[in-house]
Amino acid sequence: MSATATPMVDVNVPRFNQALVALLTAAAFVLDLRVLVVVTFVILAVSWLGGPTLAPFTRIYVGLVRPRIQGPTEFEPAAPPRFSQLLGALFLGAASVALYAGAIALGWTLTLVVTALASLAAAARICVGCIVYERTLGR
Repeated sequence: MSATATPMVDVNVPRFNQALVALLTAAAFVLDLRVLVVVTFVILAVSWLGGPTLAPFTRIYVGLVRPRIQGPTEFEPAAPPRFSQLLGALFLGAASVALYAGAIALGWTLTLVVTALASLAAAARICVGCIVYERTLGR
């Protein structure tokens, strides 16, 4: 791969990640487990900072799911989903602070925004963070 090549990712990886984010944040809300918001924040932050080699959900997908399905047939640029991870991490970081600082309504609202957007991306392949990336930072 040359230095100018655009990094690509199997389209299933971001969808899998988004589905797990949606499940964890929904479970956090339903079960009133603020710690799950923090855990999901940490996972997204590590994923964004460390890339695919350190991303926990990506490692689960590559190690457990991909071997059981036919290989990827479609790829997309990696930058938009990675930017979306950053936005999710920022929202969940703010939600974590709010939840533990006593701003419960704000914390759960930010968490549910992430839940809704991650669900939309996982189910309908409409990634709002990716759209924001394309419109603001994309070339």
